[in-house]
Amino acid sequence: MLTRTNFLDREINELKERLLLMVELSYQMLQLSSESIEKDSTFDKDSILQAEKDMNAINKMIQKKVLELLSYEQLAIKQVKGLFLFSKMAKDLERVGDHVINIIVVAPIDAVPHLVIQSFSQFMKNIGQMLESLKEGIKEEDCSRLKAIYEKEDEVVNRLNKKSFKRITDSLSLEQLPADSGGKLILMSRFFERMADHVSNAARDYRQYLLDCHSSISRNSP
Repeated sequence: MLTRTNFLDREINELKERLLLMVELSYQMLQLSSESIEKDSTFDKDSILQAEKDMNAINKMIQKKVLELLSYEQLAIKQVKGLFLFSKMAKDLERVGDHVINIIVVAPIDAVPHLVIQSFSQFMKNIGQMLESLKEGIKEEDCSRLKAIYEKEDEVVNRLNKKSFKRITDSLSLEQLPADSGGKLILMSRFFERMADHVSNAARDYRQYLLDCHSSISRNSP
C-alpha cells in the first residue's frame, strides 16, 4: 500500500504541475490580447492560437490521466473526489483559453469609445491578477489566497462588467457607436465575465481539494 500511495503522490504532483502550466498559458494568452486591445493593434493570432492548442493538449492529458488513476483499485473516496476536482479544474482553465479566442474572433471593432477601451483594459488587468493569484495559491497551497479570488477578486470583475455594459449602452444611445459594434462589445464584455467565473471556479475547486482531499492522498489505507 505504501508503494501505491507514493505512486499516487507522484501522479497528483504531476497533475498539479500541468494545472500550473495551464494557468501560465492562460495568462500569456490574456497578455497578448491585452496588448492588442490597449494599442489598437493587430492580434498576434499565431501565438495565441498556439497557446490555446497547448492548453487543449494539456487538458486532454489531464483528463486521460485522471481516468487512468480512477481505474485503480482501493482508492479512498476522498482520493476519488480529488481526482474529479483536478479534472474539473482543467476543464475550467481550458474554457478561459476558449474565451480569449472568442474575444479575438469578435475583435477588432471600429470606432470603439475610449471609455470602453479603458474598461476592457481593466478587465484584462483584473483577470490577469486573478490568474496570478491562482498560480500562487496552487503553488503555495494557500487556501486564504484561493478563497479571496472567488470572494473578492471575482466580484471586482462583476462590477466592472456592469460598468462596461452601461458605457456601451450609453454610447449606443448617444449614437457614438454603431448598433452592430455595440452588440459585439457587449458580447466581448460577457466573455471577460465568463473568464473570471472559470478562474474563480478553479480557485474554489483547488481550495476544496486542499481542505477535503489533499491529506487523504498520503493515507496508507483506503
